[in-house]
Amino acid sequence: MNPISDGIRILEGSADVLVVAPHSPIINGAHENDIRTGLIAEQIHQQLGCTAIINHRFFKPKGEIKKNAGHYFLDLYRVDHAREVPGYIEAIRDVVTRDKKTFVFWIHGIFTHFALARAKEHMDLNLFDGPPEALHALIAFGQGGDPKTGDDKDSFTARKQTAKTFQTRLTRQGMTTLITHPACNNYRGRDAKRFNQWFLLQGFGFDRVESIQMEIKEAGFRDSRQNAMKTAAIIARAIKNLTLEFL
Repeated sequence: MNPISDGIRILEGSADVLVVAPHSPIINGAHENDIRTGLIAEQIHQQLGCTAIINHRFFKPKGEIKKNAGHYFLDLYRVDHAREVPGYIEAIRDVVTRDKKTFVFWIHGIFTHFALARAKEHMDLNLFDGPPEALHALIAFGQGGDPKTGDDKDSFTARKQTAKTFQTRLTRQGMTTLITHPACNNYRGRDAKRFNQWFLLQGFGFDRVESIQMEIKEAGFRDSRQNAMKTAAIIARAIKNLTLEFL
């Protein structure tokens, strides 16, 4: 394997499941960006023995903070930014080419107020019964059109049954999860410039890779170490059941 940037942790494990936390830096002892998603990915790795790739240093640029690889200001869910990180893309490719098939889970966080807004949006479309605060997570696998290119067709990164089964497993365990509707901007894993679509663009079929983006609410699920550990256990059980059914 090529040398890996000091901003990336590779937790070695089986290649049937890859868990990636692209927005999980810890800076001066504080969790930043999608807080505690790295901890969640690490715990899933420990419980399943799968491979995890965790960004623990690169800060996702926002506001006045602009892209700067030398200062560790990069969005590691964007393919173009990731090309500037030694070994990162190669590590992802190594896992998905090592075995017959890999399920990839991108662990993201969604602010509580955004989760409430998405819940109300789905309620208005009769896709969620509510109340808004009862929505805990979103699942994306390329639903709807690409917001950047204008392509209005789906570009699924996993089988519909895989996504639906995963959603059901999470919800049954008390982590109420929705598959986002096809016009829910930024929460569909549809942008071709970001990694959920990368496997398709590299030519991997569903017999080799199925990729799912998760957006996990902060309140009650990532707002403390204890809640992050609870969340990781829920996701790990859902992934285990999924692989037992589909591998």
